Formats: sequence, structure tokens, C-alpha cells
Amino acid sequence: MLFKKLFVSSALALSAAGGFALSAMAADDHIINMQDVDIKAFIENVGIVTGRTFVIDPRVNGKVNIVSEKPLNDIEVFAVFKEVLRVHGYTVVRAANGEYRVTLLQGSAQDAPFSASGNGIPGQFSTTILRVPEGKAAEAARLIKPVMHSQGQVSANPDGNIVVVTDFGENLRKARAIVEAMGSGGNVREIVQLSQLSVLDAQDALNDLGGTKSPYKVVALEATNSLIIEGSEQDVTELKSLLSTMDIAPPVKRGAVSVLPLRFADGEGLNTLIQSLLPTYTIDGEPAPTVAYDEGSNTLVISASPEVQTNLEQIIRRLDQRRPQVLVEAIIVEISDTAAEELGVQFALGGINGSTVPLLSSNFSRQAGNLLNVIGALGADEVGLNDATQSAFETAAISSIAGLDGGTFGIGGNSNDTLFGLIVNALETDEDSNILSTPFVTTLDNVPATFLVGQEIPITTGESLGTANLNAFRTFERQEVGIQLDVLPQISDGDVIRLEIEQIVSSISGVLTSASGDFVLNKREITTTVLANDGEVIVLGGLVQDDEQINVSKVPILGDIPVAGRLFQSKGKNRNKTNLMVFLRPTIIRTASDARPLTERRLNEVRALDLSQSGRSLSKIDTVLSPQR
Repeated sequence: MLFKKLFVSSALALSAAGGFALSAMAADDHIINMQDVDIKAFIENVGIVTGRTFVIDPRVNGKVNIVSEKPLNDIEVFAVFKEVLRVHGYTVVRAANGEYRVTLLQGSAQDAPFSASGNGIPGQFSTTILRVPEGKAAEAARLIKPVMHSQGQVSANPDGNIVVVTDFGENLRKARAIVEAMGSGGNVREIVQLSQLSVLDAQDALNDLGGTKSPYKVVALEATNSLIIEGSEQDVTELKSLLSTMDIAPPVKRGAVSVLPLRFADGEGLNTLIQSLLPTYTIDGEPAPTVAYDEGSNTLVISASPEVQTNLEQIIRRLDQRRPQVLVEAIIVEISDTAAEELGVQFALGGINGSTVPLLSSNFSRQAGNLLNVIGALGADEVGLNDATQSAFETAAISSIAGLDGGTFGIGGNSNDTLFGLIVNALETDEDSNILSTPFVTTLDNVPATFLVGQEIPITTGESLGTANLNAFRTFERQEVGIQLDVLPQISDGDVIRLEIEQIVSSISGVLTSASGDFVLNKREITTTVLANDGEVIVLGGLVQDDEQINVSKVPILGDIPVAGRLFQSKGKNRNKTNLMVFLRPTIIRTASDARPLTERRLNEVRALDLSQSGRSLSKIDTVLSPQR
């Protein structure tokens, strides 16, 4: 108790100096008031109040602001403490010996303790295991991920029934509620055997009846011509009654020709496949079956016996399914820092008009400006040169000085037939660049796609003056420069996507020389094949480069003299740091409801940008998309 009273006194003293107050109204009641208090001081004082030991990560820093209107006990102070850390991107992890480690929230999931109850520890990361219906682990992970903290983790076996979640307690409870909602929920499953009706026709009819938000699920088993129906007991009963009404022998015998409109498949390619199967269905003594394709209506016309028609229709319906699409988003980040330092000293000393003073000078090509031009202008009048020559020297001197960059100091003059001059030039440059490109493209499963944004620039391939310098000509080809994304996605079981990627980023760096005018191109290219889960961000490749160059120009021997040798040197230092990373995120789009939020997100981004730049109350996007347009 005496220790706490001493702490309260010191806290009140800090209040007057640094905006910190933690006062005690009773033995275990505290009121916290803080303004711009160092977070480490806050941690230290909370440790005194709560009696807990904290080990602070060196990366923890910043200021905190807290105001409490009512008294808090020790437990509530600790709860507030954890919430403050969470807001600032930190958390506490309890060690085996009972002390608490204050560290970055990022990467702390691996140290999270296990919570058997699934409720977690308030204000801290905890890990729990959730059981889901068999085979729905991947789906559960996909549903849980949007409600998780950015540093939380969820992992699942795609074909199993276990999901491991690491997050704050409130998010663990959300995850458990989602899993509970995925349970049977009173649903029933029944198998319905069909005798006359095709199981694929029945499945299509029931799915169309239920719509995109169907309350039931229908799975077709072609081998036994039966359906598995899952839904509420009422829905299953009604569907069984409907199927019994539909599962009757056709009143009219099937004719010799049937017309089958296609919905999703490429009719020309499908027709080629069916044609290759027709010899299998040829029956001795009967006309050979034929299939024709009408491109205008995207329809297949089958001429065959009723049995062969039924068999071919089943094959066609299996192939005529809506194929999933894949949205491939590339994220190209390039951060560079270029710094340069230059320091050079030039001097000249020489006699005129018969003076015995020898000519001494130091002049470096690395340094802009030519001191000898300046000395020539200073001495032109003294040696009696004509006006035209003097003017030429003065022009050269002015041009030389005008070409200097950075800070410059110089002196020069004429004394007792002795010309002298000194120029000290110092330059420091620092250039930062942060380039972010996010090309993305949507394509069908197993269909290649290309996205290109750039220019076509002419590149010289040859030139000739011809005979006697007549009929001169130059040949060139055009080369694409910009951002190009080539991708071939293939979806496999468990929503794992195989991606064949070619990512090219090119730009014009400048010309090779001022005389030739040929372009120098920057090019960054990645060609690879990767596997990624649905919605997962994966790194394709990158480059971390740190290039440092030091150039020293000096007068031999004199430039090596300690201290004074700086007068005979020109020194430059260049450093170029580049951090280039390329990431990829594939997203599977199976239905229109999957595509809608992705499209809306992109539309909202463009709409917000248009409104912010134009100041209008209505975006041009909304005008174009208006149904009345």
C-alpha cells in the first residue's frame, strides 16, 4: 500500500510536467488522465499499479492519450492498458514464468496461448480450434477471414473438419458463431431415386427454381440417376413431391432429331468433341448418328436413335456448365533512394607580363565549371588582348560559372603580375521514388489472358547512306513499353489455383548518347508458375539492391598530403538503393454474386476519385451506368 501511495505521488508530479495523471480515489480505484505521455512510461506505471512485470520490446515507442471518467480497479486498468496497446499496434504475451512481454502486434500470433473455451483472453491474441461440418473447413476459413484482425491467422485443411484461429477474444467468438451457423441448423438430407427423368435435367430445374440464393442444395449422382437434396424439412418434402410429379414417362415418344441450345460452352469446340465420339454410338443396321452446330443460335442439333440422343445430351449437359473465372491482381512495388555527394577544389596560379611566377593549377572534369576560363578572363585585359578576344574569354568564364550546381565559393584576381583563382564546389542530392502499380485482369478458368498498358516506341535496327551518300534511309521496329501481365489460371481441388505468370514492367530511362538518340530501356520481367489459394497474396519475386560508388580524382602525390591534400582533390559519392517486389492475388469468381462485390469495389474507387477531382455531386461513372441512358 505504501508503494502504491508513493507511485500516485510521483504520477501526480509527472502530471504537472508531462501531461500524465493516474490518481487513486480509494485503495483500488484509479482515474487515468494522460496527454502525449511516452508509452514506455505508461507501461512502467501500469506495472506498478497492477503488480505485473513487463518486458518491453525495443521497437515499442510512441505517445498515448487516455481519459477515464470513472474510477477503475486494477483489473480494469490492465484491460484499458491492453486496449491502448492494441490501438497503437502492440500487444502483451504472457511468458511461462508469469511475466508479460510487450511487443509488436504484427507477428505475435505465433506466441498466442491456447484457449480451450474458445473465448480467448480479453485484449490479447489467443488460439482456439473450431470443428466444422466434414469437408467445410476451407469454406469456414473463407467466411471467418473477413471478420478477423489484420494480424490474425486462420488455417484449415481444405478436406477436413478442423479450423485453427488465432485472434482477439471478440473475433474468436465471431468465428465460433460463423461455424455454428454452418452446421446443419435443422436441415435434413435425402436421396431421391429417379427412373424416367434425367438427373441432370432435374438438377438444373431445381437450381433454377431456387435461384442464386437457394435455401437448399441439390447434388446429382449420374451413376445411379439419383439426387441428394439438403435443406429444411419443409423444402425437402416439397421438392420430393415436385420430383415425383416430374419423374414420369414422356407422353410422346422421342423423335429422331433433338435440338439442344447451349448456355455456356463454346459450341464449335464442343461440336468437334462430340463428332469424335459419334463412331462409338454407331449401331449396326441403323443410320449413323449425326450432330450439327448452328453458330447463330449456339445450338446443337442431334439426329440419332432416342437412346443415343439421351446419352449424347447427358454428355453435352455435363460439359455445358458455367465455368468459374479468376480475377488476377498483381501488385508491383518499387521503392528507390538515390543520393549523391560532390566536393571539389580547383585552383590556378600563374604569372603574366614576363613574371617569373610559374603556372600551377588543378582542374577536374568531375567538377562543373572551368577555373582556367575564369583566370583567362581576369588576365585578358592585363596582357593587352583585343576587345573581341577579351569578350570571348569573358563569355567562356560566365558560361563556366553558370554551369555550377550546389554551393560555390571562389576568389580570384591579379596582384603584381600574378593571376590567382580558387573555386570550391559542394553538392548533395537526394531523390526518393515510390512507384506502385496494380494491374489486374479477369479470365475464365484455363483460358490465357493478357493485360497491357503502355506505348510503342521506335527502336532503330539499321541505317544506310546508300551509294555516294544518296537515298539515305533508316529501318526501325516498334517495341512495347509499359506494364504487361500474361496469366493462365487453372483451378484445382480445394480452390488451389495454378498460375502461369509472365509479368513485364518496362520504361524509357533516357537516350544512350545525345548524338545517337537511341533509347535506353528499363525492364523488369518475371516468368514463373506458382500455386496460390483463393484470395491469398503470394510474392512472385523481387530485388533488393544497394549500390554505392565512391569516385576520387586527385593530383598525384599532392592529393595524398594529409589535410592540405583536400585542395588537390575532387571527391564524389553515389548511393542507389532499390527495393522491388511483385505480389499476386488470385480470386475465384464462380457466380454473379461473387463478381458483384469485386466489381462494386473497383467502381467505388473510380467513382470516389472522379468526385474528388471534379468536385461534382454526381460521378460520370453513374451517368454512364444509368439504366435510363
